[in-house]
Amino acid sequence: MNKDLHEVQASILRELLFHNGTNFASLNKSGLTNDHFTFHIKRLIKEGIVEKKGKLYFLTQKGKQYAGKLDIYGLKLEMFGTPSVAITAKKIIKGKVHYLIQQRLKEPLYGYYGFINGKVKFGEFAQETAKRELFEETGLTGSPEIIAVQHRLRGPNRNEVKLDHYFFIYLVKNIKGKLKSTDEGKNYWKTEDEIQKLNTFPGFEKSLAVAIAEKAVPYAEQFVKVENI
Repeated sequence: MNKDLHEVQASILRELLFHNGTNFASLNKSGLTNDHFTFHIKRLIKEGIVEKKGKLYFLTQKGKQYAGKLDIYGLKLEMFGTPSVAITAKKIIKGKVHYLIQQRLKEPLYGYYGFINGKVKFGEFAQETAKRELFEETGLTGSPEIIAVQHRLRGPNRNEVKLDHYFFIYLVKNIKGKLKSTDEGKNYWKTEDEIQKLNTFPGFEKSLAVAIAEKAVPYAEQFVKVENI
């Protein structure tokens, strides 16, 4: 199933959100022919969203999670911000502080520089995500310490947001291992001055600032105007 949910299927989900365990006739609020309505019921059953027990229809566990995203008035699936982590590490090289930076090699924002980042998987704690992403994308290990939570919106304007991320920002100071790159990005150790010269992610300066200061920022929100993502 995707965000382009048919209005009939959306109305079925809405009804089951409030009355889980409903018969065929009660679900058919639009008065469609039985054949037409049956098509939509069967589609939801095939997708594992709805199940039939006897003569009644119920949301499955998957269906409850899916239908929970439904705008019950507009009958559209709502979009939500993506919980993500951004991880860097600090290391002294030849007497100077260097930070772990990645050049992103996939869309969106292909070619931009910033911290290692990745989505928090369902059922995963953010710190677990940080450890996993750090190792998968760099081959390095360490103990990530959270230094900030930032909610960043990016797009041409507030009415046309293209990216919506909640970033749990982590810093690793006891880094171990040999740095490697992957298909997802090229990884480097860079000084603050070197980073300032790079084409970094829109809004990245806020993340860099907390890593440099090592002063925890509980929560911050930011809209960054970006024409092309």
